[in-house]
Amino acid sequence: MSSNAEHTYRIGVVGPSDLVSLVKRVAALEFTDHLVVPLTYRNEAQAAEVVAARPEVDALLFTGVIPYTLAHTAGVVTKPAAYIDYTGATLYGALVELMSAGHDPARISIDTLARPLVVESLSHVGIPTGDVATLEYRSGIDTRRLAEFHREHARHRPGAVAITCVRSVYDLIREDGYAIRLAPAIASVRTALDTVTMELAGRISSDAQVALGMIELPAPDDRLADDIRALAGSLFPTGPSSYVLVSTRGVLAQHTCDWSVMPLLEQLAERHVWVRIGLGVGRSAADAEALARRAVERCRSAGPFTAVVSVGAGRDFVITETSPDPNRTEEPLSLHIAARRAGLSRATLLKLEAAVAARPDGEVTAGDVAAALGIEPRSARRTLKQLERSGLAQPVGTVAGSAGRPAVRYAIRIDT
Repeated sequence: MSSNAEHTYRIGVVGPSDLVSLVKRVAALEFTDHLVVPLTYRNEAQAAEVVAARPEVDALLFTGVIPYTLAHTAGVVTKPAAYIDYTGATLYGALVELMSAGHDPARISIDTLARPLVVESLSHVGIPTGDVATLEYRSGIDTRRLAEFHREHARHRPGAVAITCVRSVYDLIREDGYAIRLAPAIASVRTALDTVTMELAGRISSDAQVALGMIELPAPDDRLADDIRALAGSLFPTGPSSYVLVSTRGVLAQHTCDWSVMPLLEQLAERHVWVRIGLGVGRSAADAEALARRAVERCRSAGPFTAVVSVGAGRDFVITETSPDPNRTEEPLSLHIAARRAGLSRATLLKLEAAVAARPDGEVTAGDVAAALGIEPRSARRTLKQLERSGLAQPVGTVAGSAGRPAVRYAIRIDT
């Protein structure tokens, strides 16, 4: 999307000088109403300092998830912000470079990116992933830890290629063997600029955006039309047991508590052995349809009762049936998967995890969450309910001796 905003926005681009220059070139061609303010650093650890020194910008665009996370953790991000994603076109470009140079893309080590996204991208082009090593960035992992991860992989698999998203890591490992530093593709830069532009301009009303859903069931369902009345939309059969739902983003966001729970999925799960609901939200029916098709495809590998909401810019929210077996125990989810499932930011989940770690029993109340996130207790209770509906939190009791209504204690399962 090229920008035609009536006002000029000052976009602070945070990153190393070469990537900041890349963003400036893309903006100069396609976002001519923006003024790019370079906020460069030599090392990712300087990201928070750089941001804090330039408060006059209208929004921030980080050239990677690491400076974005560091600045958020430091509490200096007070304006609309986004970061450039390194999956998709960026990762595919690196794979092409590898194969062109005669290297085996099935033996790589890759840092920063979440393993599910790496596996999904490689599997999509037929590359086996059994010997692919990944280390997702998490708070507390520094440059030397990432560099050692690549060296350890190379020691066990001679000839393996290291792919890093971090310039300082590349500087440490480039003499060790063949290494590639990922630089964002033009399409990834454009998408990130689009995201910041839409947040700033507010030109797209949520009620005006089209929400299109594709529903697949194992058998016809005569009660489905009644179930979707709460969505104030229209239902059209496209086959014996498949349907298309048309609504708006505003109604859908309210119905799903901002992408955290879906009553429609619960209702259908009571009557069918599997349910797939793929929802796309776009500026036009064509955009929404393309996103819905991608969303319903993701449902096929996400479990028997799944809804996926795709809102564009690579953001998908996975909603599963929220009536788990009380006797089932599950491993903590990775930060990346938990953020997508809950529809919360990674920064929020990092703060929540810190609040959990600060408690001797590892359990938190709404008061703990309110203090950790700096929000009202009512909002904290809503956040905990959102996590509960997403399967990431479970009430485990109440606080004994508390005045008034007893405070509920929650166990949260997120592996940061």
